Amino acid sequence: MISPATDVRHAAVGPLRPIEIASIAIFSGLTVVPAVIVAVVPMAAALGFLAPVPIALLAARTRSRAVIAAFVTTVAVTFAVAGLGTAVGVAATAVVGGIVGEVRRRGGGAAVLTLVAVIAAPLIAGLTVALMWLLAPLRRLGLEVFDNVLTGLAKTVRAVRLDAVGDAIENFSGNVVDHWWLWIWIPGTIGTFVTILVAGWMLGKVLDRLADVKLDDTLEGAYLVDDVVPGPLPMRAVGVGYRYPGTSNDVLTGIDLELHPGEFVAVVGANGSGKSTLAKILAGVEPTIGIVDRPGAPGLGRAGGTALVLQRPEAQMLGSRVADDLVWGLPDDATVDIDGLLAEVGLAGLGDRDTSDLSGGQQQRLAVAAALARGPRLVIADEVTSMVDPQGRHDLISILAELPRRHGITVVLITHRDSEARAADRIVHLADGRVVAHHPEWMRPENTAPALTSKPFGGSPLLVVDSVAHTYLQGSPWEVTALHRVSLRVDRGDGVLIVGGNGSGKSTLAWILAGLTEPTSGQVLLGGEPVRENVGRVGLGFQHARLQLQKVSVGDEIMAVGGENVGTTEVGRVLDLVSLPREFAAKRVDSLSGGQMRRVVLASLIASDPDVLVLDEPLAGLDPQAREEVLNVLAALREQHGSTIVIISHDLESLDRVCNRRVELVAGVLEGGA
Repeated sequence: MISPATDVRHAAVGPLRPIEIASIAIFSGLTVVPAVIVAVVPMAAALGFLAPVPIALLAARTRSRAVIAAFVTTVAVTFAVAGLGTAVGVAATAVVGGIVGEVRRRGGGAAVLTLVAVIAAPLIAGLTVALMWLLAPLRRLGLEVFDNVLTGLAKTVRAVRLDAVGDAIENFSGNVVDHWWLWIWIPGTIGTFVTILVAGWMLGKVLDRLADVKLDDTLEGAYLVDDVVPGPLPMRAVGVGYRYPGTSNDVLTGIDLELHPGEFVAVVGANGSGKSTLAKILAGVEPTIGIVDRPGAPGLGRAGGTALVLQRPEAQMLGSRVADDLVWGLPDDATVDIDGLLAEVGLAGLGDRDTSDLSGGQQQRLAVAAALARGPRLVIADEVTSMVDPQGRHDLISILAELPRRHGITVVLITHRDSEARAADRIVHLADGRVVAHHPEWMRPENTAPALTSKPFGGSPLLVVDSVAHTYLQGSPWEVTALHRVSLRVDRGDGVLIVGGNGSGKSTLAWILAGLTEPTSGQVLLGGEPVRENVGRVGLGFQHARLQLQKVSVGDEIMAVGGENVGTTEVGRVLDLVSLPREFAAKRVDSLSGGQMRRVVLASLIASDPDVLVLDEPLAGLDPQAREEVLNVLAALREQHGSTIVIISHDLESLDRVCNRRVELVAGVLEGGA
């Protein structure tokens, strides 16, 4: 077993962690952009005050090694993009950012920062002078350009009989050229001093805004230790419990579990039962209490260790091509049978395809292949089929079920679906953070497609889609047509189910219906008016609920979306409608399970009182009970309130209770529309 103390020691002195590498890439880019803009557009010099803030934020929240790596990356990228002169300036900017962030990290206030600025500003300006002295050709070129500009200005001034002004300009130019070091050092000192103070003030504002944002990397302990040989199996957990930092309730309690090589285990349970937390424990996160015994390190992401495949494959894709993504992060001397792995997961011949062109099901298969490229002994698949169409789900489960037999890999599948759980050798059932006896009937049997008509509801037309087509990146070599002349009529009180496989254009159509994306051709009318001019009257529930939640607490989220007329009474009412306790209004959004987040989004949309509700995959990631509750809510909205609802989904289960008709998107073409 690896102790938390070992993790902390390695966190301080070990190599850069994945989250640090990602932060370096992001914040270095944010530093380079304003610097390059200033170099190209001198009138935008005020942007220079923003440039140190990203590095300052990195320095305030991480260790020195990451800051040094960010400094090197920033200077190197700037040199490649904008040349040596700009790179020198960016180097000074990065140093300023590092100083400001370090002062903030150590708890220094405005007085300490001012004192540091008094000391650091002349030193940084002096280093700039020393660099310019060493880079004589660059210095001479810069001074020559400066002298030519001012000489030209002097001649222009003399042409309008302002000889005294022209002489003064020429004298000033000569003075700067003769005493260049002084003219760089004095303004440089003043400018650096002001920049440090401004950057410190701006960093404080940014950190204040981030104070309520949960930034903990819960998988941190799984990959910090890298000098222990991976050995995730066999694994034995005894009395394991887990409590997230800053909370008062245990997410897992008294978990006893064993995993052995070459078995397929399904973990099932309701939303919020602790399934994803258990997955993190299996991946190497240290429990709050209890023992997890393994022969070696969990080795998350390492050869012979543990691989984690998540619900959203696009969040795991790093390569621009399929073959590149498959080997991303592997050592240069690693030997990978790219064609063989792609063939094993059903992506044969797609090695040169852009990852952005893959459907959701293909992206998830690529994530599995990338996991297999590391030769893991344990693969954890967390809700990997929730965003995949029925055929894609069947194919993915077949691939995972074959891994124990073909490679001796242990697979842990976290799922809500009975058909998927039945494919496993054994099932672990979680309820309220504990392992309970599994009853096969806990899941309602999955129904086949509802027998729905394609005819309109019969009321007055409310939402009309007229010959809509949409092409991404139109006119470029990468253009992709998502929709072809789609026409659809949605009547007032209608319940329309739009089905289709991954990549059929469903989500594109959802955004167009809400007026958030303008189609390439055609139009969408809401009550006879262009929907683009009435954004907000069509409420859109995103496919990924977490991306839609912007506030810290549930109550704040509902009131923000609902508008100024929505208060605590209305918040309680809509929480009742979506079967969430009213106490949830005070809960932090980040503490919710995936299913709870979906219901909060639905509550927020109901509070905004839209003319039409468009819900993109509203049942994805929900356990059977949560599905039932959401379906009941949607059915009640139509039956009792006459709401107009459009559901876009590849999941047909029981949606006949909500929708009175169904149309299908096939490769961007709508079949059965009006």
